[in-house]
Amino acid sequence: MLKYTLITGASSGIGLEMAKVCAVKGMNVLMVSLPNENLEEKAQSIAANHNVKTDFFECDLTEVKEIDRLKDLLIKRGYGVNFLINNAGFGGIVKFSEMSAELVDKMMNLNIKATTHMMNRFVPILKENHPSNILNVSSLISNQTAPYKALYTATKTYVRNLSVSLAYELKEEGISVSVLLPGATPTNKVVTHQIEKGNFAAKVSVMSAQNVAKISIEKALKGVIMITTGTKNGFLRRLLASIPNRVIAKIAINQYKKQNK
Repeated sequence: MLKYTLITGASSGIGLEMAKVCAVKGMNVLMVSLPNENLEEKAQSIAANHNVKTDFFECDLTEVKEIDRLKDLLIKRGYGVNFLINNAGFGGIVKFSEMSAELVDKMMNLNIKATTHMMNRFVPILKENHPSNILNVSSLISNQTAPYKALYTATKTYVRNLSVSLAYELKEEGISVSVLLPGATPTNKVVTHQIEKGNFAAKVSVMSAQNVAKISIEKALKGVIMITTGTKNGFLRRLLASIPNRVIAKIAINQYKKQNK
């Protein structure tokens, strides 16, 4: 049975770059995204350029039945998944009181629910194909005070804490679990604009999606549990953890007001 790396949110940004990095390493890739994101062409291009096998799946991971359908389809096609990358997720800068019910549900369902159910469904498959890996994408600001990003950082703190606990729980089953804590990554015009208008920490932590993908894949394959993208971001993570919450909150609030004058 051929082994494959399964990547969610693989149509753009860090997820797409991760697919390319895996392909360069000779790893077969299964790419997942929402429909209408030109995923088929991207999967075919990676296969042709790197002489690996790829396939693509369009589905909404916030629906548990879609995750089950994906799992059943992979089993039916005989794909032996030995690396699961939960990259799909999103955030944004917005007042909590102005978030619609739909936006609240979408963020929690994708960042928390989908990531959790993907691991729950695929751990038995990963165990069958051990040694295996899981890489979950959290954020540099997980576990940090983040006014106007309150729900986002809360969801990413969940991902971080769940990943670290499972790293020890699943080790005995031949599965290595890592969690990525990337800083600001300019993956589209909106994010790039937010970085340009952001505070010192946002600008210092900037790294391209290509470099984030390369570092994270290499460290995950080495069994690193908590992955920061370089010495600079590792230092920044420790620095932020040492600053009182009230100071971090004041900086974030002042920055938000400055951007929204």
